Amino acid sequence: MNQNEHPLNVLVVDDEESIRMAVDRVLRRMGCQVFTAANGEEGLEIVARERVSLVFLDLKMPGIDGMEVHKRIRQIDDSILVIIITGYATIETAIEAMKQGAYDFIPKPFEVDQFRLVAKRAIERIHLSRDAARLEEEQRRTLFDLSTEKSRTRSIVEAMPNGVMVTNSNGQVVLMNEAVKRHLNLDPECEIGQRVEDYVDDQGLCSFVDHVSSDSIGDQEEPSCELCLGDDRYLLVKASPIQGDHQEYLGSVVVFA
Repeated sequence: MNQNEHPLNVLVVDDEESIRMAVDRVLRRMGCQVFTAANGEEGLEIVARERVSLVFLDLKMPGIDGMEVHKRIRQIDDSILVIIITGYATIETAIEAMKQGAYDFIPKPFEVDQFRLVAKRAIERIHLSRDAARLEEEQRRTLFDLSTEKSRTRSIVEAMPNGVMVTNSNGQVVLMNEAVKRHLNLDPECEIGQRVEDYVDDQGLCSFVDHVSSDSIGDQEEPSCELCLGDDRYLLVKASPIQGDHQEYLGSVVVFA
């Protein structure tokens, strides 16, 4: 586990104390923060109270059975990974739980190495999902920072005679220079962050920008469209997609000439 990350919160729900204790020891050695519950009711209380990322859940318990607990966990937070702990007689039920969204299952009795392998795979999956979400948020924030930071990029855009607008993949405007505001007859103090259609009353242009921002424009080498300003005045609008390090589409740069 990365030392800069908070310990992963893991819940173990099993009515057998020996199982809870054994799993607790293994998970703590893997750097996890572990909660344990002897039945489904206790487990659901912990899920509602703590930010749990991973649950090891026994199917056969007194009171609420594992299938019902799994269903309620998904209702509380469907991003939680659930691994079913099951006896050989209930493997078919465990497979059914996986069809309903459980991440994996492990039959008991199990060897420590076998359990550690399943746990490691789940923990890596959680960290990868977190990394992907963090990267997406950083990229989104980087685009929005263009509208507020005093950067060289923003200074160049502001000084350009042509209108320049930058959007993100959701079609929100994260930067536009004074030339765009003049072309579109916008208030010089208008706020950034709305969708393109909130600034431009032209459905064709809005669809064009959305397509470029999400890689739906096809094979056009230099996609463009015309914007009618009225009184037989037209602007040629060209757009280029903004791509991230992994070639994902983050938005577009739109030039009004």
